[in-house]
Amino acid sequence: MCDQQQKIAQLNTRVFVITFGTLPAIQQWMSETCADFTVLLDRERTVYNAYGLERSRLRAFSPRTLWLYATRHLRGKQMHSSHGDDTSQLGGDFIVDKNGLLRLAYPSHDPVDRPPVEALLQVLQKLP
Repeated sequence: MCDQQQKIAQLNTRVFVITFGTLPAIQQWMSETCADFTVLLDRERTVYNAYGLERSRLRAFSPRTLWLYATRHLRGKQMHSSHGDDTSQLGGDFIVDKNGLLRLAYPSHDPVDRPPVEALLQVLQKLP
C-alpha cells in the first residue's frame, strides 16, 4: 500500500483502517508504516461483526502465518507486539463507494491473506 499512496490519492479515495486494537498497538503500527490513513477504533467490534469477520485461533496461527513470522525474524525485522489484543480476530479489506455501496468484500482467511494492492486499485479505478 505504501508504494501506491499517490495513486490512491489521485483516485480521490480515503482509506480507513478500522481496528479493535489498543492505542499502543495502533501507535506502533502507524510508526512502522508509511501509511497516511485514518484509523478508527472499534473496541466493541461493531464493524467487524457487521461485515461478518471471524475469529479463529487455528487460522490466526496457521503454518502460512507462522512462516511469515519466522521469515520476518530471520530477516531481522522486529516482531509486532499484540499489546494484549485478541490475536484470533481475522481482518478483511472492503471498498465502499461514496453512495455507501459495497464494491469489494474480501474477508481474510488468515492474517496473511490479503488481496493484492493492484486488485484494490482496479476496483477503485472503476468507481463512478
